[in-house]
Amino acid sequence: MGRFTNSIRRRRGLIGIDISARRVKLLELDRSGDQLRVLAYANAPVPDGAIGNFQILDVEAVAQAVLSALERSGSRTRDAAIAVSGPSVISKTILMPIGLDDAEMEQQIHFDAEHHIPHPIEEVNLDFQVLEPEPDNAEFNRVLLVACRRDNIEERTAALEMAHMRIALVDVEEYALQNACALLAGRIEGVSDSDSIAVFDIGYDSTRLTIQRGGRSLYTRGIGFGAAALDAALLDRYQLTDFDTLRAQLRSGEIGAADIADNVREFAERLAVHIDRTLTFYQSASAGDDEPIDHVVLVGGPTLYPGLHDALVPLLPWPISLGNPLDGMLASTAARRNHVDTDAPGLMVAAGLALRGVV
Repeated sequence: MGRFTNSIRRRRGLIGIDISARRVKLLELDRSGDQLRVLAYANAPVPDGAIGNFQILDVEAVAQAVLSALERSGSRTRDAAIAVSGPSVISKTILMPIGLDDAEMEQQIHFDAEHHIPHPIEEVNLDFQVLEPEPDNAEFNRVLLVACRRDNIEERTAALEMAHMRIALVDVEEYALQNACALLAGRIEGVSDSDSIAVFDIGYDSTRLTIQRGGRSLYTRGIGFGAAALDAALLDRYQLTDFDTLRAQLRSGEIGAADIADNVREFAERLAVHIDRTLTFYQSASAGDDEPIDHVVLVGGPTLYPGLHDALVPLLPWPISLGNPLDGMLASTAARRNHVDTDAPGLMVAAGLALRGVV
């Protein structure tokens, strides 16, 4: 029975690597006194078809993307923290007798595997963490169990080894996102520690929600909606062959907010429907007024489209802010040259992973 590398212990000197269907993002952080800073950052595109349904289909192509990003970043660190996601990842909270050590818990999980994991135990890597005593039974602890099909991790291991890197830590995207939410704390105007904040990380073909209060995650959910249609429409409209060129023209002002206002407004209308539906479901399932949402925070690459925030505000009943996990951090010259300042809202998962290496 294989195990994840422990995703709880922090390790010094890690690059957080977020591998998605479109892009590889590398981020390295460290601490100077009380101040976090960006040591290195770069990203590189992943060829179409190299990743599908959260699985690496072309290990060599992904390895080349990782290597390209690593070389551009200038980092000499070769230990990486990565994340897995998708249907091959199972996460659940189970009850286990209090007083068991790690070896005893692992043995018990092995015996009870068929009750917890819908895959043969020899086909998965797993990890677990004791969360807290069970409130209704002092004889048990609540234990977080995470399992992932082994081939998912092996594909990522092979890609990083081909890029001359080592996987020192395997996390889950959901928990990396939650970890990065700590970087948003105190940086959203009008939000206090006691408020419930709904953080939507908008991606290319999906969006991940985590609801946070006082540094704890109350709820998570994946949403099958992203910015793919918006990206494709703009590439077609401006007859561009790649997303990097589109981003460069947006940064330079060659394509302005007024030019894409209609496209962004249409995307905002569709996004607002998903946000409203998801949060309404959450409040309905969690006793309604007892769990109000105080603020909505949007992160992810699509938030870089000018005009998105203003288009959303009149469509939703909650205060809305755009989040930036790297806000206020100093950054190296190389990281700034690689546009870390403008790319930062899309680096939540990478930041959550990179934080694992900051002591």
